[in-house]
Amino acid sequence: MSDATDRGVRLVGRGSESAWLASAGAGAAAGAHVVRLLVGPPGIGKSALLDGFCAGVPAGVRTARARGRERTSDISFAVVRELFGALSGGGPVDPELLQGGARWSAPALDEATGGAGPDNLYPVLHGLYWLTVNHTARGPLVLVVDDLQWCDDASLAFLGFLLRRSEGLPLGVVLASRTDGAGALPDRLAEIRTQAGAAMTEVGPLDRSGVARLAVARSAGTGAEPPQAPLLDALTEASGGNPLLVEQLVAELGPVTGDDATERIHRLGREVVDGLVERHVFDAPPHVRAVAAAVAVVGAEQTTVLATLSGVPAGSVVDAVATLVRTEVFAPDRSDYRHDLLRSAVLRGLPGDELDDLRRRGARVLSDAGRPAEVVAAVLLVLPGAGEPWMVDVLLEAASAAAHRGARPAVARYLEPVVAARPDDVGARIRLATALAQHEPERAVAHLRVALDRAVDLPSRAQAAVALAMTSLAVQQAPRAVRVLQDLLDTMDRELPADPGPEATELRTHVEAALLVVGLDEKKTVAATIDRMGRMARPAGRTPAERQKLAMMTVTLAMDGDDAAAAVDLARRVLLVDEATLGGWAVLASSLVLRLADEVEESTAVLDRLVAQSREQASAWTYSLAVGTRATNHVVVGDLAEGEADARTALDIAEQESWRGNTVVPTIALANVRQQQGDPQAALALLGGIVRPRLEDFAWEYHDYLMALAGATADVGDVDRALATYRRCGDSLEAAGIANPVLAPWWVHAAVLLADSGRAHEAHGIVEGGADRAARWGTGRGRGLALLARGVVTAGPRGEDMLREAVAVLEGSPARTELILAHHLLGRAMLVSDHAEDAREQLRQAATLAARCGALRAARVARELLVQAGGRMRPPTGSPLDPLTGAERRVVALAAEGARNREIAEALFVTLRTVEVHLTSAFRKLGVTDRAALAGIVDAARAGTA
Repeated sequence: MSDATDRGVRLVGRGSESAWLASAGAGAAAGAHVVRLLVGPPGIGKSALLDGFCAGVPAGVRTARARGRERTSDISFAVVRELFGALSGGGPVDPELLQGGARWSAPALDEATGGAGPDNLYPVLHGLYWLTVNHTARGPLVLVVDDLQWCDDASLAFLGFLLRRSEGLPLGVVLASRTDGAGALPDRLAEIRTQAGAAMTEVGPLDRSGVARLAVARSAGTGAEPPQAPLLDALTEASGGNPLLVEQLVAELGPVTGDDATERIHRLGREVVDGLVERHVFDAPPHVRAVAAAVAVVGAEQTTVLATLSGVPAGSVVDAVATLVRTEVFAPDRSDYRHDLLRSAVLRGLPGDELDDLRRRGARVLSDAGRPAEVVAAVLLVLPGAGEPWMVDVLLEAASAAAHRGARPAVARYLEPVVAARPDDVGARIRLATALAQHEPERAVAHLRVALDRAVDLPSRAQAAVALAMTSLAVQQAPRAVRVLQDLLDTMDRELPADPGPEATELRTHVEAALLVVGLDEKKTVAATIDRMGRMARPAGRTPAERQKLAMMTVTLAMDGDDAAAAVDLARRVLLVDEATLGGWAVLASSLVLRLADEVEESTAVLDRLVAQSREQASAWTYSLAVGTRATNHVVVGDLAEGEADARTALDIAEQESWRGNTVVPTIALANVRQQQGDPQAALALLGGIVRPRLEDFAWEYHDYLMALAGATADVGDVDRALATYRRCGDSLEAAGIANPVLAPWWVHAAVLLADSGRAHEAHGIVEGGADRAARWGTGRGRGLALLARGVVTAGPRGEDMLREAVAVLEGSPARTELILAHHLLGRAMLVSDHAEDAREQLRQAATLAARCGALRAARVARELLVQAGGRMRPPTGSPLDPLTGAERRVVALAAEGARNREIAEALFVTLRTVEVHLTSAFRKLGVTDRAALAGIVDAARAGTA
């Protein structure tokens, strides 16, 4: 709507929307966090509503306003800089405002936002968040962003980041975005829309009354006669209630009388914008037309830039701008179009050749004027190609700037015309593929294959092959990548000298490390990869490539299951340096080896550091995989609550990404938690929801999946199918050449099921095979599982002795889940042999430990058998206090409140010695050593029942 009219006129018919927006300012003033999202088609009045809102913000509330612009939509943090630049008056950011987690090397905002690399956007988002928090600490704040549909990706990421974390801040966030022809928001705004939730309203067309009021006001402002009542219906229909078109129609109509008035209004409704541009731009004096065309291409620019591009003297540029403002083509407060509909009409009206030439010259003028490469690139991208060398140089510079700011989509957009112009530039194609890999891995792989075909020297071929291999994991094409890497290594064997030198050696190490990563991914390539590894030199681990290669070699040792101590020694050598220099694969591989070798606590600590690192770098894939892997560690040690929390976190992260269908590890971990919590149907539903194609081809996830599937299937009573699934797991491991007995201990659980079914004789073969491998691997968990499996299929006192020894061995390992099973099986065997008192002790241990872990199913089964054996125990509820007797609970409740032993004894009418016994027993059952920890457990139990 016209900037020349009074604000009240421009807000005709927008009373409810204005009041709704005003509550954001009032809410911020009152210390609340308020979000408002306006959406609607172009010209419907969103910007005018924002104008009115900003003018009416309560005293004491600061306002920062910015808008997305089509030509700067590829420039990272463009909108953020405009927002915070407004708050700082365009000068440096106050250093005090950068405290509280903003890890920026300089207070200047452009340098601060320039610190984000492709994989470390999170620190900048975190810093901007704290900058916002510190601004709100100085007083209520409102952030206003118009034309959100053109907001750059990095600024959009910040707004989403802020909206998720701003609860409790005195902050209003008011956003406006145009919708498409179907009335939908762009897909890239999905998170913003989700965060806004109900705080979104669509600005609709004015009704007949609103059109009439606006038409009368507009006519009064121009001196024209307002449309008569009979024409208002036609005016309403022709404009669609769009305030911009109402204003333009009234301005163009003049006096309207006669029978053709309605038809004229409809015709004008279709032609009004083009007609306005034709009259005031294309029919204007040449210098006005030239300046209007220049601004349409490069936007609001300095007079000298517009003069150079348009070929008009600087004084005439000033005159042309004044003319365009007077005719309401330009806004009065900037040398730019009043509305993008007008800009688009000017661009449409320019002949194609003339427009392309103007854009080429415009980009060159901007470049010569020292504008950032990304600003120049925004003009170049709409040209049919980057045909001149200087254009390619600008686009490459823009790609580097975008990569430095963490904007992968922008990097890809800048590099695509570069690759089109220089199809044999292998380096540029690899850079393009790297930018595409996270969100469009299929396209990335296609580019990398072309790069590999066109690479003429060995280093370029190696760089392309390694990038292809790592990207192939995301599209499940690892076997093809293995063949590429094997062929490349064969070529290196032929072409490299016997003493190739450090550079060529490091290059070969990169290729070998990539081969081990992708070659161990799918079962069909595991054996050949391990065979190839046997011909590789073991690296010292001095460089990142050497450490990655060493980590994957460590994994092959663990897969072979030959010597746990040697595998742990290698894993620790890999982790001698800071994990941040290793990369995700090396750390994940080393943590897996540590877990399989019973060093679960150390493995989890390694994953903790990787989780923190990937969170800071905003590397969603690594973060999700690390957290999901940590969930598995928690399940192994029986911490089901932490396992569930991590699994859910990993799945929540993955759900927002394009690769969510490949997220298997946390799903399996969560299914294991559900099964142990006594809900096998939920576990089966989770496993049934896995959609990863060809899951059966993968060396790691498939066997974990089968173990979880078999366990849940057994718990729903389908023993035969469970046994078949366990056997399928064993056959698959054998076919893949994976001999480690604890990676997927199917043989133990199959033996238990067979023994429970009276078919123990069928289990002896698989038990002995697993037990022999467990002896070779040499861990406490492996030895304990071997004793458990042998004991459950061996009748009489000999079997009971084996189970007793299994309990003793497993108590010294981190395997809580299997220790619960061992206690249970030993108690059951003792009950059969008429040792009821000893049986009750073992069953009580099983039930207590299971309840402490949250394994409700095992706790219930053990308790039922305990009751049959003449024991007493409260039914498990999932509370951390389940292991305690009633008397112990009463003592613990008072101790947690700070009562001393004597006070507890007096309150409960028991002796001091009784209190001491109950507290000692409670400490042992709950795994704590002091009253502070005891109080924490009691508080957690109370919170769980609140």
